[in-house]
Amino acid sequence: MHVMITSKYFTEKEFNRCTPSCSLQDMSQEFMNKLDQLRELSGIPLVINSAFRSVQYEKSKKRNGTSAHVLGVAIDIRCNDSQNRFKVLKGALKLGFKRIGVASSFIHLDISKSHAQNVIWTYYFI
Repeated sequence: MHVMITSKYFTEKEFNRCTPSCSLQDMSQEFMNKLDQLRELSGIPLVINSAFRSVQYEKSKKRNGTSAHVLGVAIDIRCNDSQNRFKVLKGALKLGFKRIGVASSFIHLDISKSHAQNVIWTYYFI
């Protein structure tokens, strides 16, 4: 029997609006629990740009298909201003996120255990 993935703050509709469209059910429950905690700690709505991405989608975008997104343990959160960026990053670090990417318009968070740990990177081209 398949266990339904649930979230206190995030709805199926939000995942359907992602690019590419995906489902809450594509995500890890452990990850969604952390994301719910982040929402509470940051005190602001978290708008999802991208969450689960299939290997095929990643390869269609000229990527190698091994990102944390294909594991259902990564998310890109829209973030366009410095105060909200601070709130999200402060909460993410407090919750123990060990993989963070910062762009001018979004923050990537993931809990992949198979990728490098204790890293924060930037996206200079986005």
